[in-house]
Amino acid sequence: MSKMLKFKLIVVLLLVIAMLFGGAWWYFHVHTKTPEYALQQIETALTKHETDRFERYVDLDALFDTSYDDFMAGLVLADTAGSEEEKAAIGDFTQMLKAPLLTSLKSAVEQYVATGSWPGASSGSGTALDASQFLEKSGLSEMEYRGLDSLTQDEEKGQATAKIRVFQKEADEEFVFDVELTKQEDGDWRVTRVTNVGDFASFLARARQAKLKAYADAANAVIARHNETMMKAQEDFTTTLAAGSLGNQQTREALKALMQDTVVPDWQQRREELSAIDVPAAAQSLQKLRLKICNLHIAYAQGYADWMTDKKAATLRDAERQLAQARTLEQEEKFLARRVGDRAQ
Repeated sequence: MSKMLKFKLIVVLLLVIAMLFGGAWWYFHVHTKTPEYALQQIETALTKHETDRFERYVDLDALFDTSYDDFMAGLVLADTAGSEEEKAAIGDFTQMLKAPLLTSLKSAVEQYVATGSWPGASSGSGTALDASQFLEKSGLSEMEYRGLDSLTQDEEKGQATAKIRVFQKEADEEFVFDVELTKQEDGDWRVTRVTNVGDFASFLARARQAKLKAYADAANAVIARHNETMMKAQEDFTTTLAAGSLGNQQTREALKALMQDTVVPDWQQRREELSAIDVPAAAQSLQKLRLKICNLHIAYAQGYADWMTDKKAATLRDAERQLAQARTLEQEEKFLARRVGDRAQ
């Protein structure tokens, strides 16, 4: 090998070494001190369930402190059912809950990073306030990461904004969060704020309102249709009883047939149709109450039909007890239905 060739090989080798060192220097001193790298590390932390890595690039205390007020304000403003006084009272109440709730929420996020699962309602986190209800209310536990839309950086201010796209399952839509990163003294970038959480709260509230309205409209249509059948059944009951008497076997057979062939099947059909409706979380109590009322009316009608045969006072008393309970629950149902209707407007 000639001296010239050896010289060229040495030069090439030195260039390669310089490039390697230059690349390493750029990676450790430049790339790792960028907002892009911070976002990559957050994603890695979530994938590998590394809490320390996650908290290096996400300032949970700052994030929660800046986001809580905006989110709660968005929820309160979106709740058009309440008066201004009620909204003010809710706002005061949320401030009272802020410190213990954020402590619990931080613990819940740390559990999610470490395990990939949010704490359940009975997880017993040991904090001052269970975060499970807030996670459900906020919609956080029903979100899927869809990607980074864009990233802008202001080097002079040490600020960057990442537009993070997520899919919110309850709303069945995507939403883009404006996530603010702040450059730290050591050069690292950390997530410190989400600047549009109030918009997200309004977005979620509108989606829930639309689902409430869809439920209310569908349920009201079912109820109105079956109420017409029951009004006709009541007219037939009155006519049959007026034309005869409970002491008459023919009258009793006619009333028994009315209960078994019309009343019971119609309440069963009502229950099935109500059960087939998609029920949002805010209407779950109302839905359960309506199904309970259906069951009580079915029990009453079947018990009354049985009394037409066995003529036992105990059978009639039990049937009337079912009807009385149904009437009581129907008053509560009307109240809850108005509340749901107000929130759906």
